[in-house]
Amino acid sequence: MNKDFSIIHTEAIVNKNAFVDEFVVIGKGVTIEKDVYISKGVKIYGKTTIKSGTYIGENCVIGHFQRLMLKKIIDNKQSSTEFEGPEVVIEKNCTIRAGSIIYSDVYIGANCQTGHNVLIREKTKIGDFSLIGTNCIIDGNVTIGTNANIQTGVYIPMQCTIGDDVFMGPYSKLTNDKYMLRKDFDLIGPNIEDKVSLGANSIIFPGIILK
Repeated sequence: MNKDFSIIHTEAIVNKNAFVDEFVVIGKGVTIEKDVYISKGVKIYGKTTIKSGTYIGENCVIGHFQRLMLKKIIDNKQSSTEFEGPEVVIEKNCTIRAGSIIYSDVYIGANCQTGHNVLIREKTKIGDFSLIGTNCIIDGNVTIGTNANIQTGVYIPMQCTIGDDVFMGPYSKLTNDKYMLRKDFDLIGPNIEDKVSLGANSIIFPGIILK
């Protein structure tokens, strides 16, 4: 473990067989298991558990603060390394590539991968063996099943459900609001059931069920 120029909270748990590169920030309540590789410039905030065999690429942020939590930190002038938000779990043997941001209250199953610069917002659950491609945005309150293949540039808004073995082609989009301007309408995302495939640049409208 290389601690030079890194900030590791005294109440973080970092396994002696994990590798932590330079310029890393690890906050209170973080647990990093054996054989985890944390690259340069990564920031990990509590409560986050990163399980064995997982790779976190350069400049990722894990456990990013949700809006109300961020306001509390700012108002209280609290150090970000002291704040413990809802739990993040990244299971075994995952690959989170450089530049990705994962908010608090996210679960990522075993053997998952992201491309570069992926955004995953709060209250998201991703099943084992799923792939989230480069520049994808998952806007929170989303469930994704096992072995899903989400290709480059896909957008998934709140209140969407995606089943097992789903393929979403590059730059496909789901929508959850039938009005272009803000109106009094409950957000209803599509439900993409098991083994459905979407072509590149496809757009799926709110409340649609694909079987």
